[in-house]
Amino acid sequence: MLPAGSLAAAVLATGWLLTAPAPPVPVAASGPPSPAAPGDARPTLAHSRGCRRPGVLADGVAFQPLLYGDATTAVGTAPTPAGDAVRLLLPDRCGVRHLQRVAQDRQPQFLGFAVADGVLFWTELRVSTGIGQASTEIWRVPLSGSALASLLTKDAGAAVFFESQYDLVVADGRVHWVAAAPGDALVTEVRSVPVVGGPVRVDRVTGAFALSAWPWLHSAPGVGSGPMRLRRLDTGAETVVAAPPLERVVWCRSIVSGAGAATRYDLVRPDGSDRRRIGGGTPSAVLYDVALLDRFEPVSDAAGASATTLGLRLLLSDLTDGRLVLVTETTGQVLGRDGVLWWSTGDQEALVWHSLDLRTLPR
Repeated sequence: MLPAGSLAAAVLATGWLLTAPAPPVPVAASGPPSPAAPGDARPTLAHSRGCRRPGVLADGVAFQPLLYGDATTAVGTAPTPAGDAVRLLLPDRCGVRHLQRVAQDRQPQFLGFAVADGVLFWTELRVSTGIGQASTEIWRVPLSGSALASLLTKDAGAAVFFESQYDLVVADGRVHWVAAAPGDALVTEVRSVPVVGGPVRVDRVTGAFALSAWPWLHSAPGVGSGPMRLRRLDTGAETVVAAPPLERVVWCRSIVSGAGAATRYDLVRPDGSDRRRIGGGTPSAVLYDVALLDRFEPVSDAAGASATTLGLRLLLSDLTDGRLVLVTETTGQVLGRDGVLWWSTGDQEALVWHSLDLRTLPR
């Protein structure tokens, strides 16, 4: 998570996040299914689309995927071989397309990716040479063709990011993000700019909020111990979600604690209904966003992992039938957004990135 300002200080302490309201998953008359023991994922994943990509580019540097448009289209970063700049790249069948290049002494970070109508949007954090002050910029580039990236705005405010697929939301012809308002009070600025560039609009909301699926905001994780607040940006209407005393409900991930440790891991709807058990105290969430596609919850689990291998097992819980299936025996980094899950195995020259398009899994 990349914080800025007083809002960011309040959300630093947690990695839980909220997802958007969505249609309920149908539940059998007998009630929610119990979690199955982890099984071989191959029967479930046999007809899905996936890809293995070397983690080292032809020029000898490591590639870090930050976004998958589908199982084979990755956008990510890599340093130059000389180490003097960081590049934003789009590998394809014809080679590697260079989308952006920023000098290393600007300490660049690429954050908050979103794709809409074939256009990639992202946020760049740079440090100004000589004065050390950070600036945040919003950029865009068409994913097809050879057009150069264009700057939408430098007026991003004290932007706050949660490593969520909703850090940037493109809706109603505008790119939206949240920022911390100046001052000590917890006030969220919902900023937006037209998708083709132009003046930035700023709407202020009292409290610490994060973006979810449009048009929703939710209480920023880690802020206070009160009930969860959901707010519609189009109408201003708010919904309050209370949490039972022994649970930490975070739209819609619920961890039941006991004796100082987590003893149960469930997913629930914002009103507490439609509870789905993911496991006991062993599985852990691996993504900031909850229930990709309102169906899949990726988790890591140390149980059964070999003591001679690095990393944890990666499993996938399917909320439609309660199955918990094995994706890989050992993994390093795990990321996911917009229906694509990707993870790394190996390291250095043996680094490989794997991707799985969850949208292609049969129901």
